[in-house]
Amino acid sequence: MPFSFRQLLAGFALAVSALMPAWAAYPDKPVVLVVPYPPGGMGTTFGNMVSEAISPSLGQRVVVEYKPGANGALGAGYVAKAPADGYTLLMAVNSTMTINPSLYASLPFDPLKDYSPVSMVFTSSNVLVVNASSPVKSVKDLIEYARARPGKVFYGSAGNGSTPHLSGEMFRQLSGVPVVHVPYRGAGPAISDLLGGQLDFMFVDTSVLTHVRAGRLRALAVTGKSRLGAAPELPTMEEVGLKGFYIDTWYSLAAPAGTPADVIDRLNAEVAKMVATPAVRERMRNIGVDPATDTSAKYIDQIIRSDTARWKKFISGTRIRLD
Repeated sequence: MPFSFRQLLAGFALAVSALMPAWAAYPDKPVVLVVPYPPGGMGTTFGNMVSEAISPSLGQRVVVEYKPGANGALGAGYVAKAPADGYTLLMAVNSTMTINPSLYASLPFDPLKDYSPVSMVFTSSNVLVVNASSPVKSVKDLIEYARARPGKVFYGSAGNGSTPHLSGEMFRQLSGVPVVHVPYRGAGPAISDLLGGQLDFMFVDTSVLTHVRAGRLRALAVTGKSRLGAAPELPTMEEVGLKGFYIDTWYSLAAPAGTPADVIDRLNAEVAKMVATPAVRERMRNIGVDPATDTSAKYIDQIIRSDTARWKKFISGTRIRLD
């Protein structure tokens, strides 16, 4: 029996749809962005920024969900086991993806095997701060102050194994001064104690610059390889004499391994467009982070591999373990 004209059209439509990229119908429901840390700080800033920037062009809302615990490992493990359809994404940061493997004997995910990198979003570093009333005016002053008070100078962090903790440990090793670590459940309580005089110094993410600009805290240096675009007056730790001291932080998007390549490409294109938008770049500078210079998925894979090797070497020389 010969085909009708309607059947021919239906067949043609089916053939065309088979050739269309997967993201032509993606997304047709809200996308969940998992932040594996408590609300507040840079995780909230990242989530809100990505959601506000790419939701309109995706045509669906990007919903931020917080799944904190185990230095980011619980949320990361949740995403690793989610359906690989592009509807569950992870805020993937260096502490979760490259530091945790050296801190835990086992993790509920493999950073290299369980994810499809999407895009780098922004980079930053920690800031070394003291109370504004402290007599310490420079990194050199801090070293001399701590050396004169062995075991009596305390620094806080957002928790064991966090980059602020490791920044303090790197400071202790390279300066040779016996400072004491005090871990907190998040950066907020630690900053409150620094403001209240219960701590002597902290390494903390660039959200602390709000307190610096308000005159409540004094910033001494940054931990990155280069100075921050938002605070170019602050020297790096290497510039003040602690050679080999650099801890860059980075924030990216990742999806479960096996997510269709066309969906990854769509998300990557949206992030690249976001990072290139002047208003977004200005917003990033205002919060003390630098827009990613390379938003390719390949770049993230390279960074994860190189950072993992570096942190494995550093942590093996410490007693820090989170098992």
